[in-house]
Amino acid sequence: MFFEYSSATGNIHPVGESPPVTAGLLKYGEWTYRGLCIGCHGAKGDGNGAVWELGEQYIRNKEHRLPRKPRDFTEAVFKIRSTPSGSLPTDLDLFEAISRGLVADHDMPSFKFLPERDRWAVVAYIKSLSERWVEEAEYQEEAVEIGQPPLPTAEMIVAGKEVYKQMKCAKCHGPKGKGDGPSAPELEDDNGLPIVPRDFTDASQFVGGSDPRGVYRTFTTGFDGTPMPSFADFLDEEQRWQLVWYVMSLRDDWDLDKTRQMLQVQTAAGGG
Repeated sequence: MFFEYSSATGNIHPVGESPPVTAGLLKYGEWTYRGLCIGCHGAKGDGNGAVWELGEQYIRNKEHRLPRKPRDFTEAVFKIRSTPSGSLPTDLDLFEAISRGLVADHDMPSFKFLPERDRWAVVAYIKSLSERWVEEAEYQEEAVEIGQPPLPTAEMIVAGKEVYKQMKCAKCHGPKGKGDGPSAPELEDDNGLPIVPRDFTDASQFVGGSDPRGVYRTFTTGFDGTPMPSFADFLDEEQRWQLVWYVMSLRDDWDLDKTRQMLQVQTAAGGG
């Protein structure tokens, strides 16, 4: 039996340290990959699994809003990262993506039911599928630092709306953040496939994280392989937080007072 399922697992963030990468761990990662990942990501890890081959003819028709192509691990270009634009993700980024899943983006399920060692084994195997991990090993970037989110205010949201205009976010995401901007119908990813801008009114669409830090990270790192850029070189921290709170205020369930109270509780508890 290749997979050891455990009802005791279920964490997104690892509790223990990542195991050393050995031939045995890589082999176990390959077994796990072939059992759970090959259908979408393919035998070579190029994203051309059987599921994608069946759906590709439909996704190329812009009238269809099907999930995006599975990640091509041979290119090692990742959207969801804690590292600067153009950088490889950290091992922790990969572990958490496997654990959390990317349902809003690719219909990729969560694999948090797997023991941590299994997930770390898959991380190691994924990294073996591209030479980029070897070529850029000495240039591996650290995760960007994200400070304590400032408490949102009405003034910050107004300022964020101006930043939204300044950065021309409405061209893709629309004037009210519904993902219906004038450029939306023609947007493509680096593979030439249609890509749909996020609908900011729906919290489930925030694939990079729907909490304040997750949204801030997205604005800071960007989504490599897509038209979504990093704003790190164009907006200072204050402006990025203003944009975070404006974008979050567009949600259907937004409540300023409740958000402030929740953030204060999290801060007092050592989170945030």
